[in-house]
Amino acid sequence: MNSSNNLKLIFPEFEYKLTKKEGKLFIFDPIAKKYRVLSPEEWVRQHCLNYLTNHLGYPATNIQIERALKVNKLVRRTDIQVFNSSGELLIIIECKAPHIEINEITFQQISQYQQKNNAPYLVLTNGIENHIFEINALENRTSKIQNFPIYL
Repeated sequence: MNSSNNLKLIFPEFEYKLTKKEGKLFIFDPIAKKYRVLSPEEWVRQHCLNYLTNHLGYPATNIQIERALKVNKLVRRTDIQVFNSSGELLIIIECKAPHIEINEITFQQISQYQQKNNAPYLVLTNGIENHIFEINALENRTSKIQNFPIYL
């Protein structure tokens, strides 16, 4: 799976590590420090993680992958959670495969995570388009913004 051959993602290309085990392709996740099955969604997640750490300056130590939470008695996992320098949750990111449309259903999914976490920013990405929202809980207002928040 090579973004320059198949599909141009909005995230910058980067040097990634692939390996093959038992006929399956795996990509190295530098945040979790392990190889993950290379699915279209994982391809997007690894590009997003690279963008956060190598282009926006977020420390890898401030990023958690697949953090578990309970939603309506079900255990769910957020794709990416990013914390600020004070250790407070800053961004919840939901990654989808490039062929998955970002729509009301995907927004409902990340909204469920937001109810349990209360992050100031939510991001939905399929690698082709990013939908970034700034949440003002005090004013009960959500605004769509163009760029990822700057690391502070």
